[in-house]
Amino acid sequence: MFKKLFGWLKKTPALRMPEVDESPAIEAVFGQARKAAAGEGAQPPGAPGRHVVIVTPGRLLMFQACPPPGSMPPAQTASIKQMLPPSPKRKVAAIAYTELGALQSNLPKTIPFFGILLGFAYVGHDVWVFEGHPSALAAGCRDADVLIVDGGLVPYLQDDWRVVAAGAMNSREIYVHDRATYSLRKAT
Repeated sequence: MFKKLFGWLKKTPALRMPEVDESPAIEAVFGQARKAAAGEGAQPPGAPGRHVVIVTPGRLLMFQACPPPGSMPPAQTASIKQMLPPSPKRKVAAIAYTELGALQSNLPKTIPFFGILLGFAYVGHDVWVFEGHPSALAAGCRDADVLIVDGGLVPYLQDDWRVVAAGAMNSREIYVHDRATYSLRKAT
């Protein structure tokens, strides 16, 4: 009975800062991620088109394909375009829980705002996601115009995460996603 009543708890991963492979080549890893998000460099075989690129804690690139161009109804893309107009093209970094098993098990529960990220990529923005570990925070935010952070992970980020992120970004447009209200608010 307990399992039946509380089985849904297993579907939402316990948030924490995952163990990461600290790489001396972290800048190169994120350089590849940014290029891949822009449709350049390494791309998955047999999956043409735009992708959201997820950098796993093992520093592998995981590609999540967008719907084919023109396949989404205008009503669906209108809210995305209102949030982040397609012009000018922007580079969007996101900090979210990226543990591979959780992503493979239930990506929408693991990254609750993944639909927004997919929409941003669909309308033409470059989007990459990583966990925000201190060894990768500056590299992961480098050259981003916009940063979206999972509010559930904020307690696990380093105390000065806003300063480090803003210092690496092209502009300092930082938002926190509230899991309870499914809304974005400007980071203060």
